[in-house]
Amino acid sequence: GKDSTATLQLVWTALSELPEEKRQTPVYVIASDTLVETPVIVDHITQSLRKINESAQAKGLPFTAHKVVPKTTDTFWVNLIGRGYPAPSQRFRWCTERMKIRPANQFILEKAAEFGEVIMILGARKSESASRAQVMRNNKKDPGSLLRQHHSLARAKVYTPIEDFTTDDVWTYLLQVESPWGSNNRDLAAMYRTAQ
Repeated sequence: GKDSTATLQLVWTALSELPEEKRQTPVYVIASDTLVETPVIVDHITQSLRKINESAQAKGLPFTAHKVVPKTTDTFWVNLIGRGYPAPSQRFRWCTERMKIRPANQFILEKAAEFGEVIMILGARKSESASRAQVMRNNKKDPGSLLRQHHSLARAKVYTPIEDFTTDDVWTYLLQVESPWGSNNRDLAAMYRTAQ
């Protein structure tokens, strides 16, 4: 999405400016495919991850992009038809946790086990919603740091570089700064316009 893309572009640009010997730590880019996305979204995810991997390798950057998917038991159709869950709603949002968050957390936990700890860089913004702003205010940054402790993953810290951006800030940045891995941010904007 727009927030994750803007965040990745900022991180990519910052790391690109470091000397090669200082950019040795692996950076994993993950995208969740819920397996019920529209073909347009699936194509966007697939093409973006491919371009990120190709560009990172060509430029000698430590990025690798990965798609995560839910376990079969957590998929939409298994829960809707197999378990009889009602369709997701604002009051019963079972799909986000099972189909997006769990697969991402599994990937993160594997990397935390491999490296001892991880820093998650998220495109979370305070202006997304009142509840998001409240969560970010309550989860204070570590003293003298830009990082917060993740609320449920013990060996994960969180960095939110665009936390003070508005939606307009995100779009202004994306439409004025070209994607460093060769995607077209105007295509992303068109997807959002079409979705609405």
